[in-house]
Amino acid sequence: MCSNPLPTLNTVEKLIQCLLGNQVEARNSVPGPDLTKPHVVASYVDDASAVQRVLICELALANSMGAAISMIPSGVANEATKAGVIGENIEGNLSEVLNICVNLFTENAPDRLTFSNLQVCSPKNPAPALKQSVKYAVDIPRYIGGSMLAGSL
Repeated sequence: MCSNPLPTLNTVEKLIQCLLGNQVEARNSVPGPDLTKPHVVASYVDDASAVQRVLICELALANSMGAAISMIPSGVANEATKAGVIGENIEGNLSEVLNICVNLFTENAPDRLTFSNLQVCSPKNPAPALKQSVKYAVDIPRYIGGSMLAGSL
């Protein structure tokens, strides 16, 4: 069982600012991602390959983060979101962002976790049930922001 805590708002904002720029803002969010619409689930596993933590992002936020890290135009991210997919030219970048986001769960924490994979989920293919979660809203200048949650299984 993983004892790593869920990230704080300050940790989330600092990490995403380091990746996407100092103008990124994060705040606590009550509703969190709308799981009745397409959303992205990033899984983080322990040394036994068991999923211990997840990040769940609204599809628009996921496309925006993947696009923003390499300055792909926001219109490309928006079109992918409208189509209900992760943009083909965005997916690799998003994987890199989510790989680095493992640090949200491992900073000053006892257990080692690694990024396992990302998948687009929907009500037909739902995200895993969570024991605990914290929700954030993230705003990325020039891109569509959205909500994200960090959770434990």
